[in-house]
Amino acid sequence: MKTLVRLGIAPIALLVMLGACKTQDATPQASRQVELAPSASGQPQLADTARTAASAPSPVDALNAPSDVPAQPTPRAAPTKASPPARRTSQPSPTAAVPSGDGREATPAAAPVPAAPTTGVIAGGSTMSAVLGARVCTNTHKAGDRVTASLASALTGTNGAVIPAGAVVTLRVTASQRGENGKEGIRLEFEPVSVSVDGASYVIAGSASMTQMETVRAQTTGDQAKKVAAGALVGAIAGQLLGKKTKSTVIGAAVGAAAGGAIAAGSADWNGCLGEGGRVTITLAGPVTVRLAP
Repeated sequence: MKTLVRLGIAPIALLVMLGACKTQDATPQASRQVELAPSASGQPQLADTARTAASAPSPVDALNAPSDVPAQPTPRAAPTKASPPARRTSQPSPTAAVPSGDGREATPAAAPVPAAPTTGVIAGGSTMSAVLGARVCTNTHKAGDRVTASLASALTGTNGAVIPAGAVVTLRVTASQRGENGKEGIRLEFEPVSVSVDGASYVIAGSASMTQMETVRAQTTGDQAKKVAAGALVGAIAGQLLGKKTKSTVIGAAVGAAAGGAIAAGSADWNGCLGEGGRVTITLAGPVTVRLAP
């Protein structure tokens, strides 16, 4: 009887021991799982998950679901026309600051200031009035001779250029002719050659005109007397021949003298003159470039 009891207790004790061992083995495993699990404080709770994510089918369910509805083809994107590359326009690069010797950036150099003009222009067509410094006549000056005059008033141009009053103007005589047997043929003409300003001479071209030219009898008193005497002699001879008397001769001489005087006056030669201080008006044919005063 005791033997049977022992045989019945032994299997039960073995089972208890085996169960204890399994319990001991399971406890460390659970402990390890707890240790490997991440901290719940940094993870979202199951309640925070969106409903759409919870209701979405899993990939396995999607594969096992029946394909009653045909799949819609994915539309292709329409090809876009490539736009031409934008043209690059060259822009002037800003002036880079040049570092100074101590490592600091130096201020960029300022743009150079344009140089001040050194010349100005007197416009073509400008007129100037010049005053002769000496008397000029047809019997004292011939064509080609040069005379001088002084500018009566200043002449201005661009950039502050000016030909001041008193500047010396050189004129050339282009025609010099006295009137033969009258005043109609008198000719005295000039043309401008140059103007001098502050020691510099500038060539000028144009026309020159004058007013109030004087006329001077070209013959001397002796020449006039000879013509009167010749007229008187002719008249006396004519009176003697016609009247055969002294009275007729005297009358003829008087008439002849008067006629001789008239002939002498009508046949006199005349010179043209422009006296000292006479004015000549000059018109420039083209522009004249002059230096600016310092």
